[in-house]
Parts: sequence; structure tokens; C-alpha cells
Amino acid sequence: MADQSASRLLSLPAELRNACWSLVLIHDMEQETIRPMQTSTRCDQARRICVNVLRTCKQVWKEATPILYGDNMFLAHTTLLAALPAFLLRTMPVRVPMPPVKHRRVADMIRRYYLYLRLDTDPRFTRLQAEESFTGVDELEIEVFQSMYGSCDFSVLHLFEDVRDVGKVLIKGSLGDRKYADWLAHCMMSPPGTHVPAYSEQYIGGSAVSHACIHGHR
Repeated sequence: MADQSASRLLSLPAELRNACWSLVLIHDMEQETIRPMQTSTRCDQARRICVNVLRTCKQVWKEATPILYGDNMFLAHTTLLAALPAFLLRTMPVRVPMPPVKHRRVADMIRRYYLYLRLDTDPRFTRLQAEESFTGVDELEIEVFQSMYGSCDFSVLHLFEDVRDVGKVLIKGSLGDRKYADWLAHCMMSPPGTHVPAYSEQYIGGSAVSHACIHGHR
């Protein structure tokens, strides 16, 4: 890495430098999703993140790496969950991830996860794995699916009932009336150690749960 001690960029206040790192390192997945799969225009290329900036010098690497891994969405592994995440470029019309992150040092910086979860097969992870993987993260988005609508229940989602302190939770897909999904989102956004009464339709009667699901607690 080169010596950048005389760099005008690095002489800026930390807040401005972080704004610069965010501009070049945070991937706008919403814009990517509405864009056609095959694009090659200069405008599209300009929106791509520029990870090479991390190679500039040690100071840039130290300041910008947490932004790259902490502010972007990563695809959780279907079995290992947060243990082998992959940078997620888009979710629709198909999921497009990058190769998985294998280095624990940077994987521990990841704060936003997307999980594609099948309901009609036996899960390949445990309740404890789910709790350890996602408790305390900033955002968790779970998209559930099944081979035929109505062919199974939501028992796989029970594995997430011990997750707590998530900043924002979104559960979408084959969810029926969404009542259980909203209750589960409320569970996962509750403070650590919170005991949430078991799911019942009466418990879902108010509006607090669905409001929290949309807006989060942080």
C-alpha cells in the first residue's frame, strides 16, 4: 500500500471521508433490482462499488472496510447461515451473489443479512445456530418459499424465535395471513433476554407488531 500521508482526501474530516467511502462502497440493491439483468452502459458501470479503494493505504482500509461489510446486504448460507455469507448484488428476478466471504475477520463486520428459506424441507441448521448468527444484527430479511402453496406450515420459522435485538426484520414470501410472520418479527426485534408470550392470534390483535415490522426499533 502506498504512503498517502499528503493526500488531500485523507486530510478531510472523518465524517466527510466516511461519506466518500459510503459513496463508492455501498451497493444500491434497490436500483440494481429494477435494472435489466444485462446492462453495459457507462451509467450502470458508474454505480458499481469500487472495492479497489481499500488497497490504497492502511488508513483507507481501516476506515472503509467496516462500511463495505457493515452497510451492504449479504446472502446468508442456507445451512451455515452467517458463517459463510456472500455479497448480494440483487434479489430479483433472480438472486445474484458474489463468492462467499471466507475470512472471519471481515465476516464478523457484516450487519445486514438476506436469507432464502425453504419451508417444505427439513432445515439444515438448529435453533441455536439461528440465534447465534442473527442476534444483534442491524437488519435481517427472510424470504420464504415452498414448492406448492399450502403444502406445509411455518414450523421452520420456529427456529428463529430465540433471535433478539435485530434492528429491522422483514419476513416475506409464502406467509398466508402474515400474522405469525409479524409476531416473529416482533420477537426478533425485542431487546436481549426479552420473554415474548407464545404466538396466538389474540396477541397479534394490536397494531404495534406490524408497525415494528415495517419501521424497526433502531
